[in-house]
Amino acid sequence: MRTLFLLALLCHSIGTYAQSPQVLNISPANMAGAVSPSQNIVIQFDAPLDPSSVSSTSVRVFGRWSGPAAGSFTMEDGYKRIVFSPTAPFFAGELVTVSVNKKLRSALGPPLEKGHFWQYIIKTAPGSLKQNQVEVIPLRLPSETWIETYGAYAGDLNNDGHSDLVAVNEHSDDLRILLNDGTGHFPVTSAPIVMGTGTASPNEAADFNNDGEIDLVVTTAHHNETRVLFGDGLGGFSHMDKYTTGNATRAVVVGDFDFDGDDDILTANRDDGTMNRLENQGDGTFTISTFNPSGNGESALALADANNDGIADFFLGFYNDQKIALYLGDGIGNFSFSSEMPVNGTPWMMCAGDFNGDGFADAASANSETDKTVVIFGDGQGGLSAAVTLVAADHDFPLAIDAGDLDGDGDIDLVTSSYSSNNYSVFENDGTGNFTQVDILPAAANASCAVLHDRDGDGDLDITGTDETDDLLILFENPGSLAIQEPNARVAHFRLFPNPAKDAVFAEIELTESSTVRFDIFDFSGKKVKSLQTGILPEGPSKVLIMNQINDMPMAYRVQMTLANGQTDGAILIR
Repeated sequence: MRTLFLLALLCHSIGTYAQSPQVLNISPANMAGAVSPSQNIVIQFDAPLDPSSVSSTSVRVFGRWSGPAAGSFTMEDGYKRIVFSPTAPFFAGELVTVSVNKKLRSALGPPLEKGHFWQYIIKTAPGSLKQNQVEVIPLRLPSETWIETYGAYAGDLNNDGHSDLVAVNEHSDDLRILLNDGTGHFPVTSAPIVMGTGTASPNEAADFNNDGEIDLVVTTAHHNETRVLFGDGLGGFSHMDKYTTGNATRAVVVGDFDFDGDDDILTANRDDGTMNRLENQGDGTFTISTFNPSGNGESALALADANNDGIADFFLGFYNDQKIALYLGDGIGNFSFSSEMPVNGTPWMMCAGDFNGDGFADAASANSETDKTVVIFGDGQGGLSAAVTLVAADHDFPLAIDAGDLDGDGDIDLVTSSYSSNNYSVFENDGTGNFTQVDILPAAANASCAVLHDRDGDGDLDITGTDETDDLLILFENPGSLAIQEPNARVAHFRLFPNPAKDAVFAEIELTESSTVRFDIFDFSGKKVKSLQTGILPEGPSKVLIMNQINDMPMAYRVQMTLANGQTDGAILIR
């Protein structure tokens, strides 16, 4: 009898462990913020795993800017717990994505049934919501006219631990690479990487061929082509593949949607009213399928696990229908409608994050033609709140948005790019999802995108803006938490150059203490033709771009500069 009991118990144990292992707990948690850059990733299972199946191909970790994460794996709790220790710290403020796939097996053989996906955000040092313009980088070659610099990607392309930049140029349909010198400066711009005759625009990064390097997908905003470029790890791309997708692809996201161990691609195609899924075949090549969400004008995408089931979902913005919908993934590559909400505007671009600190994914949308930015809160079960419109001034045609902890207080702030207002708006989060516009940073002609990254490696997030009319990268530096505006600030030096001018005009300023500066430009009738507000300029010399393309303007201007304490200075500008 005892023998039969032991045999039955053994058979029960074998049957239990022969089932697909299930994830019980993860650390850091899904949507967690302010995570230490060196914190281990821990995954607890309900059954022992086959240790030979635990590797960087079955547990894939990707930093938005740092790229594929190298590290070591250890097994604990009788092979039921995986601990991943990153070799190098993640970049401050970046989004980290973890995907456990079906290449992971139980001790007795069966693989995971669906895998597990989650994201979290790395902690930033205390910083300031008032940033300083420190440099303007023109991207046109001497022989070129308009190239339409629409956006940028800030990943580490040459594996030196610093955030580089890839400028995406829509009109010239090319990329230009700027490698970080380690101090937050970019002394050399690469020759254009021409991709075709389309309109390069939305972009996202992943390691599509699992070689440990950052690859890039770039879609075409007015055409029907999606390009995949493969990183060489040396600061460039080795080759490019092209795929025909829906027309006017305005958004793209990436993730291992079927948990087979490689990253797939989703595109939103505004003119076609469709989406494409590009399924990775395991080597970085893709097969394409099309599906039709219920709506009109698919234009914006943001990826997150919105119902906390360990599967990637997406928020989808409909430009024509003026709504945001949530679609839930099933873990085998399909998505189904869950809920939607009107947003009183035309979604152009979205981002996701836990904005109110409840542990659930939310979405924020730049609603272009209605001059609004809105936030929608998720309930963690696939439902959405009503849209909340942010109060904002000088916020015309916001077409881009990004999220990050700019002040280092543990919650996610927002930055929008307003094309018609020619600026970037900074919104402070109070930790509960209430946002206040606290600063407006100048572009040159038309702001097109803002990237939040620790450009200079000091632990806080800096802002890099793109200007799609003047084809510029505009670098703003986070001065850190010690930056203050001194009431005794004075102007030690102020001049305009070149003067007389034909094109761009800069202000050269030297301050005795740090201060914000406002420039008001008047014609000689006394009419104000332009106003520009900087972030906090540091003590000492600074250079600020204040005007561009003035050939068709009057012959002379009066430029007045005003500090935060009310002190003024002025100069005459001659064309």
